[in-house]
Amino acid sequence: MAQATDIIIIGAGICGLYAAKELSGKGKSVILLEAREAAGGRIRSINGNFSKAVDAGPEFIHGDLPITKALIKEAGGAFHEQNGKFYRSKNGKVKESEDMIPGWDRLMKELKSLKKDVPLMEFLNTHFNDETDKELKTAVINMAEGFDAADANRISTFAVREEWMGDSMELSYRIEGGYSMLVDYLTSECKKQGCVFIMSAIVKEINWKPEPVFVHCSDGRSYSANQVLVTVPVGILLASEDEKSHIRFTPGIPEKIAALKQMGFGPVIKINMEFSSAFWNDPKYKGKAPQLPDLGFLLSESEIPVWWTQEPDAPFLTGWAGGSRAEKLKTLSDEKLFEKAMASLSEAMNTPVELLQRLLKAHSVSNWGTDPFTKGAYCYETPGTAEAKKILAEPLEDKVFFAGEALGENMGTVEAALESAVGVLTNSHFCRILP
Repeated sequence: MAQATDIIIIGAGICGLYAAKELSGKGKSVILLEAREAAGGRIRSINGNFSKAVDAGPEFIHGDLPITKALIKEAGGAFHEQNGKFYRSKNGKVKESEDMIPGWDRLMKELKSLKKDVPLMEFLNTHFNDETDKELKTAVINMAEGFDAADANRISTFAVREEWMGDSMELSYRIEGGYSMLVDYLTSECKKQGCVFIMSAIVKEINWKPEPVFVHCSDGRSYSANQVLVTVPVGILLASEDEKSHIRFTPGIPEKIAALKQMGFGPVIKINMEFSSAFWNDPKYKGKAPQLPDLGFLLSESEIPVWWTQEPDAPFLTGWAGGSRAEKLKTLSDEKLFEKAMASLSEAMNTPVELLQRLLKAHSVSNWGTDPFTKGAYCYETPGTAEAKKILAEPLEDKVFFAGEALGENMGTVEAALESAVGVLTNSHFCRILP
């Protein structure tokens, strides 16, 4: 017999947790079904051998994002501005860079004059196809693929323009204690208010006709509710039938699947490292490693092309590959990815691998493209995304609703996941609980 409740939420990531807190706070009975052993979804802290927890998933607040900031305040947390300078590595030399992209002003001029949205690669091939544009073109592709985990052949040029002209590129913050602090707060509040968490619950089927909606899991357990909120990543909704995370909808939802395919969803490989010294700003290593005062971000052409610090003088570095680079690397083992990361850092900083190995205290590898319960990192906009969002935002006969970072305004961010939750909670066809 199926266990009955008012609302079933599939996915205990930040979107599902926020919705569950608000619903249970208004007296609704809520069951959260989560495929993992713990809540948080793509928000995950790693302790291991690190001297403090590091983030496997999101760690920045990109710009002035009101829902995220309000939730941090509600949880009793704090955040601070991310500091540090941009450096660029080329041909074994590292130099401070005022612009993230050479020829930034010219790029902005062409972006502003664009009247019709096209994929970014088409835009670049049209406006920057001379041999002299090669460095600018490469930097734009690397930035889009790295920052947005995007395929340059698919990402919307309008979306890139809006993002790069906004404050998200100039102003970033870090949460003290990381995003896991919000997961802990929301989970605690949900439990206080009577939410039922079912962990390691891999949903296999959502049967939404007739009433009520039945949700069947791989372990044979079933649950029923008048309404279901699906908050799983796009990669899971597009998983093939032979995959562990595939969810079957009965009846099928071909229109929504077609819309999902119009959205960009990219892989990311993230490597966290802790050293015994911030050797990039330690006189002891002058001559062996470049001295980069106030290092924030280091951009290179290596296989793992982007590196950043937690704080300029803290002995932590994070390596990042997104888009096509991550796609090429994602089938490698964690051990091979770590070797690639060390070689990339050595190349970018023109520092012997032997020195890096000697100073290394701890490391972790997070390969989101092969994670069975995400199958990617986060979404990005394509020229067809706006229409796809409208289709996905429509519930199935007011019984099954969809939410998550793919459907928020600030797509691909924690803020987007929260925006999407608020959108559903204010929908007059859902169990409306917000004004």
